[in-house]
Amino acid sequence: MNRVLLLNPPAKNSLQRDFLCSSSSKASYYWPPIDFIVLSGLLKEFEVRVIDAVASKISNTETLSKLKAMNPDSIISLVSSIGFNEEMTFLKKVKDSFPNSRIILIGDIAFFEKEKVIKNKFVDAILLDFTSHQIIEYLKNPENRRIKDVCYKIGNKIIFNGMLKSSEFSYNHANLELFNLNSYSIPYSIHKKIAPILFNYGCPYKCSFCASGNIGYKIRNLSESKQEIIHLYKKGFKEIFIRDFNFTTNKLFVTDICRFIIKNNLRISWSCEGRVDNVDKESLLLMKKAGCYLIFFGVESGKQEKLDNFQKKISLAQIKKVFRLCREIGIKTLASFVLALPGDTREDIMATINLSKEIDADYASFNLYVPRYGSNLRKSLEKNSKLDLNSKFDSSKEFINLTALPEEEILKLHRHAVRSFYFRLPYMAKQVRSMKTWFQFKNHFLNGLSLFKNS
Repeated sequence: MNRVLLLNPPAKNSLQRDFLCSSSSKASYYWPPIDFIVLSGLLKEFEVRVIDAVASKISNTETLSKLKAMNPDSIISLVSSIGFNEEMTFLKKVKDSFPNSRIILIGDIAFFEKEKVIKNKFVDAILLDFTSHQIIEYLKNPENRRIKDVCYKIGNKIIFNGMLKSSEFSYNHANLELFNLNSYSIPYSIHKKIAPILFNYGCPYKCSFCASGNIGYKIRNLSESKQEIIHLYKKGFKEIFIRDFNFTTNKLFVTDICRFIIKNNLRISWSCEGRVDNVDKESLLLMKKAGCYLIFFGVESGKQEKLDNFQKKISLAQIKKVFRLCREIGIKTLASFVLALPGDTREDIMATINLSKEIDADYASFNLYVPRYGSNLRKSLEKNSKLDLNSKFDSSKEFINLTALPEEEILKLHRHAVRSFYFRLPYMAKQVRSMKTWFQFKNHFLNGLSLFKNS
């Protein structure tokens, strides 16, 4: 049987390589890469193993030792724009140690810079869609010249037959037994063990600073989605982590899933990402009844002109209304913001920081602007030859300064954003009162302590 290893390479820090994105954990959380969760379901006819060196906190030497014991025929490895040089150095060592193993890459830089990345001699292929069944065809016969969704080599020739066009995907049940779920966490979770799940791939929106709208968009088969929820419930999971970029995009799908959970009396908690312009009181009430306890919303800026300029297509009025509705209904909220967007002034950044407290979000994620691979804004910036966009940019702590403010002031404002939001006595007291489990209290305490040290 073809032995396939899913490899998350070692990293110095808690580097999150996940869903064609990369960033460092801001605190002590680290969630499972959804790419591998999906592939664990797709590749069930193969002998699959997983090494997540980041989650397990193991070194290059330990990882190579584990690889030797497995002796895989194919290695599907995550890579990132942040840690790319170190990852490629390590993977070259892997290829030198296992010359007969195929090296297949997944990641933001591999997806958006496939022509450059595939030229590395030790790289055999790039998987461009981790939900695609075409990877099965490639693993069975890498000499097949008709495979799509994969950029690959046959001899010295690079083959790319384009991407399949589909509005739906499926991956059966994820094989969660392959993962040490105790080594993962999300910062706001209620229970220790969480089950990641994917209901839609990509994003239909085109925010200019984000790349997710440029990878395609499709929805998981509804019947299969329901079956997996039942499967996870029977396995004893009390919490599901919906990893979609925007779970709330398709209102009919959301309604059907929620009614299914309610009808079958599945007592399971779940969190998701959503947009303020595609939820309302009716849908939020239904989601709450079905077990939704938190929604992650991309708010981005406290200035309407910034939201308009960067194609977010939401209004401050919508943001304030939806956060108020969630508060009234009893759904917690996580608001994500981008500081130092191109052209931001100190007033703009302070307006964003002030909005985080005005909407009374339960959690806030303050990210520094980085030119993400594949984003429309990066493409426009690439036309400016004076800008060096090849540096490593980690939105948790690094950024490209396209404002008139000194970098020191931006970093100071970033620290102020975190401290002024999280370290308010009324806020901390409110969070303690809302704890439902001992694990939740411990999880919050450890993440808060880590956040304090980092800020």
